[in-house]
Amino acid sequence: MVKPANINVSNLTINCLGDSLTWGDNGINSGGPAISWVQHIQSILAFKAMRNYGVCGSRIAITPDHNDSFVERYATMPDDANIIIVFGGVNDFQHDVPLGTATGRDTKTFHGALNTLVTGLTAKYPDSNLIFMTPPKNDFHSETKHYPTTFQKNKLGHTQLDYVAAMKRVCSYYSLPVIDLYEISGISPFLPEHMPRYMPDGLHYSDTGYARLSHRIAGALLPYLL
Repeated sequence: MVKPANINVSNLTINCLGDSLTWGDNGINSGGPAISWVQHIQSILAFKAMRNYGVCGSRIAITPDHNDSFVERYATMPDDANIIIVFGGVNDFQHDVPLGTATGRDTKTFHGALNTLVTGLTAKYPDSNLIFMTPPKNDFHSETKHYPTTFQKNKLGHTQLDYVAAMKRVCSYYSLPVIDLYEISGISPFLPEHMPRYMPDGLHYSDTGYARLSHRIAGALLPYLL
């Protein structure tokens, strides 16, 4: 991928707020930040810094069994970033977080947490670009627990697409850009050639998978750097 000549990214710092898909979980217990899409992007677009704030299992909303939700963590990130990327939602879907109302503020609901996150990040980074990324499709099958896959319903009767639609709805309200990896990640766990190569457990990516995903994300980021 060739960087357009009129874009100087060497002075840009990006904070990447996410879950295991940002941290670099590969689904086979040997991943980590060194293989994540955050790290791979640096070889495509040489930003000044790409900071990885991915936490495995983290939800966007607050849940009683975790204290590391996006809304609980965003304030701890350094405030000198030019771009903030928020990439999450699959854990909210799989762990039955209520959707709530579109304009709600209850941080224990998905809509409410998203609204709180947008306004909180904007207050913290008023001059920075805020970009959301939807969670890609998954066909995850845990050996110990049952989680709904993309086209199944969770215990609240919602599919993953309902959470994707909620994220788009909130971002549309605030006129924020969304990189829709649910639709255009370029990798599918429902293709037998892709899953073993790129998504070993149907949810998390291999090193090769993160590298491929990073090209899609980098390409989608370019218009917002102009």
